[in-house]
Amino acid sequence: MVQLLLVDDEPMLLKSMVENDWRHIGVETVFQAASGLEAVDVLGKTPIDIVVTDIRMPGMNGLQLCKFIRDHYPRTKCILLSGYGEFDYARQAITYGTVNYLLKPIKDEELMDEVARVKTLFQQEWEHVGSLERARQTLHVHLPLLKSNLLINLLTGSSMSSSTLAERMKEYQLPFEPGKDCSFILVRMDDGFGDKAEADSLLFEYAVHNIACEILEANYHVWYCRDTFGYLCFLVQDKGMGGSFEPVGDQKLEKSAYELQLKVSAFLKGQVSVLISDEGIFPDELALYYRKSLNEFRKVPRSDREVMIMSGKPRVQSRSLQSLYSPPSIQQLLEAGRWGDVRTKLRDVFEEMNAKKMDTEENMMEVTYTLMNAFLYIAHLQGKTLMEVSGMEADVSPDPRMLYRADQVMAWAEGVLESMESGSIREFKDGKNQLISKIHRFIETHIAQDVSLQTIADHVTLHPVYLSSMYKQEMKENISDFIMRYRMEKSAVLLGSTDIKIYELASQMGFQNPPYFSKLFKNYYGVTPQEYRDRHIT
Repeated sequence: MVQLLLVDDEPMLLKSMVENDWRHIGVETVFQAASGLEAVDVLGKTPIDIVVTDIRMPGMNGLQLCKFIRDHYPRTKCILLSGYGEFDYARQAITYGTVNYLLKPIKDEELMDEVARVKTLFQQEWEHVGSLERARQTLHVHLPLLKSNLLINLLTGSSMSSSTLAERMKEYQLPFEPGKDCSFILVRMDDGFGDKAEADSLLFEYAVHNIACEILEANYHVWYCRDTFGYLCFLVQDKGMGGSFEPVGDQKLEKSAYELQLKVSAFLKGQVSVLISDEGIFPDELALYYRKSLNEFRKVPRSDREVMIMSGKPRVQSRSLQSLYSPPSIQQLLEAGRWGDVRTKLRDVFEEMNAKKMDTEENMMEVTYTLMNAFLYIAHLQGKTLMEVSGMEADVSPDPRMLYRADQVMAWAEGVLESMESGSIREFKDGKNQLISKIHRFIETHIAQDVSLQTIADHVTLHPVYLSSMYKQEMKENISDFIMRYRMEKSAVLLGSTDIKIYELASQMGFQNPPYFSKLFKNYYGVTPQEYRDRHIT
């Protein structure tokens, strides 16, 4: 059904036009306006299909209204009415997309016949827009994206009935056979790609995709997507008839992956690492084996290049970055406003990452989410969001794609730190915060010596009672609690990362009696220092 708008500043003529039997010609609703400006208001509030308007109106005339409609509602049709038959009016009306120009006075039957003709034209246009043939053409243009999105949904375990999946696969011309084995080839872009601009990176990915399909499609059905973690994912299913799917470790698939690495190196001057997954049944085991493959790839350092991984073969177990957890923690440093010390700690973390080849995605996530938790804690301590404390100056949310490289994680952390510092979320220049920062530094540097309340009070030239009260009010814990926590956490880090003897460790932490130190450690962690070392040594 069509909606019509009648526009005329002559009340009697407008009333006469409105009272016509518009439903007889398929016009569902008739709106009216006494001026061009009033018509603009109606157009802004409801969808109008056809506008019949007089030319001569005050404020905004009919020609101006037609121009406005052409600019803002290009599919709305206009019919002009006028008592003046000058050719210039008609010519100008045509340039504004007007479908007809009628001279007044006009009979009701003539007007309704013209609206009926325009209605037919209008409906034909929309039938073409919504036609199945046009839908097929659009589907063909967007088919690669539709295929990719469907595969991503399957990989992430989105619920979909077998009938719906079969229908989609038929529409998208995907020849994968349910119940038959399939496998993944995951591709990671290494050197030769990371330093390129974003647009260049997408072109390189497309080139790698083309090379991979050229190699694989000789023997396999291939279904491709780029997952949310930046891996190029190729789902493959053997084209052979009657035989079972060859093992994923078979030379045929491994040879194809190796050929891909060679071709990328030769023609794109880049390097890719490749993982070949175990085989699984399509589509039931798709999400499971994708997660297994993703888990295997996350153990591979980013500094390793052109790696070939056969899923299921044991790899080095993941390890924690000791420097990330060595006290004082990033959260404690942020809380004290020690921005320089936070940056130093970050540099230590990434130096350890590089030195120990721990630049895996697992460790990137470890660093990213540890930092994010610390940033959020400091923000919420102030009753604010992280965006508020950063002054809206940085994109504070971690992008999963930045886990590709350590320098991207570092750049993100530096950006958030700079924004938080410039935003002065806690006025760290305040005297109390400076004092607490001074206390913490003294404890950390003198932990093996006398760090009694009196010694600390002498260092900061305050009375011990006032110092103790002020510290607890600001930090919500006693100084003695902080000292004990620092000693225990520092001890745990050293036990897990060095071969220091326990009696030497006790001395470094300010305990002259090693058994007493061991007792306190067990009270804190529930195990003795030696038991802790046995569980956590790397």
